[in-house]
Amino acid sequence: MNTQTRRQREFEQREQLFIDTARSIIRQDGHSGLTMDKIAELTEYAKGTVYKHFTCKEDILCGLCLDSLGHLHKMFSLAETFQGTSREQIMCLGIGYQLYTLSYPEEFDLLIAARTNNIREKASPERLEKMKQVDNLVINHMRGVIEHAVQCGDLQLPKASTIDDICYGLWAMNFGLLVLDHARDMVNGLTLSPSHHLVLSQISCLLDGYNWQPLSSEKDYSTTIAAAYKHLHQPNSTD
Repeated sequence: MNTQTRRQREFEQREQLFIDTARSIIRQDGHSGLTMDKIAELTEYAKGTVYKHFTCKEDILCGLCLDSLGHLHKMFSLAETFQGTSREQIMCLGIGYQLYTLSYPEEFDLLIAARTNNIREKASPERLEKMKQVDNLVINHMRGVIEHAVQCGDLQLPKASTIDDICYGLWAMNFGLLVLDHARDMVNGLTLSPSHHLVLSQISCLLDGYNWQPLSSEKDYSTTIAAAYKHLHQPNSTD
């Protein structure tokens, strides 16, 4: 029993080493520079050992996504402990998402790629299932705040809309804004506000559109935003 536990721990530590090495390779050489051979060389393990953990390069990319989704889950868990109204909590989640993309820019880009057939068709079913599970945990953070807002009367669902519709809309807007913000240099013809202000102002407009109380016209949220950033910058908040 003790031997199995130790072996499992060693297996997980070795897998994390491969993931961290893959992250370093991508940050230095880009996605095209990532190979199974290079991971084996840098970690001083046989390539066959790497294949015991990952079936192919695409499986490693999904492993990176899974690792970073775990960090996002921790960030959202911390955001949910922010003391405030339901609207302030959903804003804190939005800020947490933004901070996550700043801490893990390569992995955020990978999250987009990992949802394409090219990667999903090659990654192992076990890895894809784990990604799905952690994805659901992340989404449930947002869904939980929306459910609370409806229950306490801060938010009335628009006609023919559901909590999941609101969740999807907020997620899509945040994700889309952050994706485009990562490619600002390719957005021509627009003079944009600083990133942090742009994301938060658009979140505010959407929440006002939902009539999520208190409205921005009734409350100055600048203090909330400053407090949320401080709350999410707690030591080791994304470790």
